[in-house]
Amino acid sequence: MRKIFHDDSNQRHFVEAGYARVPMLSAGEIAHILAQLATLRPDDHFAPTGRDGFLFNYHCSFLDTNVEYKRQTYNLIKGIFAPHAARYLENYEIFNCNFYVKPPGTGEFTVHQNWPAIADLNDTTVTIWCPLVDVVRTNGALQFVAGSHKILPHVEGPNMPGFFRDFRAALIEKYLKAIPMNAGEALIFDDGLIHWSANNDSDAARIAIQIACVPRDAPTVYFFYDPAHPERFEKIAVDSEFFITTDVTQLSTRQPKWKSLGFVENRNTYPTEEQFVELLARGPEIRRQIYFGGAE
Repeated sequence: MRKIFHDDSNQRHFVEAGYARVPMLSAGEIAHILAQLATLRPDDHFAPTGRDGFLFNYHCSFLDTNVEYKRQTYNLIKGIFAPHAARYLENYEIFNCNFYVKPPGTGEFTVHQNWPAIADLNDTTVTIWCPLVDVVRTNGALQFVAGSHKILPHVEGPNMPGFFRDFRAALIEKYLKAIPMNAGEALIFDDGLIHWSANNDSDAARIAIQIACVPRDAPTVYFFYDPAHPERFEKIAVDSEFFITTDVTQLSTRQPKWKSLGFVENRNTYPTEEQFVELLARGPEIRRQIYFGGAE
């Protein structure tokens, strides 16, 4: 088993539920980040409307069209969070970084799993999610389906829906649970964990930081899906600079400059809600096979 956390209790909760909740930023660090954030100038002005070339009504650094802003974001967040990530994670490194800003009255996120970032779908990448303001369900706290990680080797991406496409609404109604948090706390979660956040119905922006972390010894890839070849994914070699300089609209079309690392079979399946419930129930057994080879 890959050891993910230094602390055994965090490791156990992560394996069982898919996440660990930890203290991370000091009040001084939060104030510093917010002050620096106020100096940054993304093209969407932290308040996209879903029009004028911006695809969504929340701000995500990766989705912005200002490359210099994205690079400034990466350097700012990595510089502050690298020591914190090393404090909790065993042999992981920061891969990319984003600010997520939900303006008042908007910002609902789609139910999803994070895109896989390394070739081995049984291996583990994690996200650090850290709000810079207190969060509850009504202003956009993260919501998880606990234990939904590792139950299917699914590849989600720009042209590939989640395996729960046929019961997405049911996930929101019955399975997703919000985790209220104080500013500066962090959730470190498996990128395969199903998650979502609702509209920010408060009168202030909900500001959070999202950081993708990968094992130091695992090559990073983007799984490109070509509808003309639905039986496979192409593994594209990527690094942190790829997600700074690549526009999200380019990810749906094979770019000539991309370096291929070969192809893998498309094993994606789309279970019914009833089958999903069965998979959740079998989750501990599935993860025991993945993490421990069937024994503990």
